Amino acid sequence: MEDDRELAASLTHLFRAGGFEAAVVTNGQEAIAHVESTEVDLLILDLMLPDMDGVDVCRSLRTLGFTGGIVIMSARSDELDVVAGLDAGADDYLVKPCSIAELQSRVRSVLRRIHRHYDATAQGLAEHPQLEVVDHHIVFGGEEIATHGREFDVLSLLIAQRGRVVLRETLMDKVWGTDWEGSPMVLSAAVGRIRNRLEAVEATEQVENVRGVGFRLSPAE
Repeated sequence: MEDDRELAASLTHLFRAGGFEAAVVTNGQEAIAHVESTEVDLLILDLMLPDMDGVDVCRSLRTLGFTGGIVIMSARSDELDVVAGLDAGADDYLVKPCSIAELQSRVRSVLRRIHRHYDATAQGLAEHPQLEVVDHHIVFGGEEIATHGREFDVLSLLIAQRGRVVLRETLMDKVWGTDWEGSPMVLSAAVGRIRNRLEAVEATEQVENVRGVGFRLSPAE
């Protein structure tokens, strides 16, 4: 979704040449209506739209249950804008101007995550086991993964938001509490231990670091 018609036309041509079906809408309300009426795998979303902020569009789509990919591509490069976009439910955020190669790479990455999730759901956990929270235990393929204390809390939050970025601040507040006065490095240490435990059982999911923003539970490469 892009209100710069020249850029929108270029992107449309690019993706159609790559074998994708592509459509352009120029404001937020059109985007929401299009997603509600059409099967959409991925939306490339600008933030500066004529009728509403793109962050509000993103949040509205997630509230409506849209599970496809959302890649924000905006000239707004402030860290607060990036965090707001990801917190609203975007899968990725690119700052314009960006290269076509980078955009294509980010889009492919988001589509891979989405399609792996759909494949696992359609074919069942027996063939594509996922991490689950069962009776206060983390389970993979029917087997419990030993997690201790706050490791369990961190991984549970990531499982609940599977595929979405969970902000560092959110994890710290919910797991260690808003009055925590110790080092924020405790989160990185807990994530490191979680990764080791997931690798040890050859889990099909991994904890991905979104640099400077937070963490996301994604399919293992």
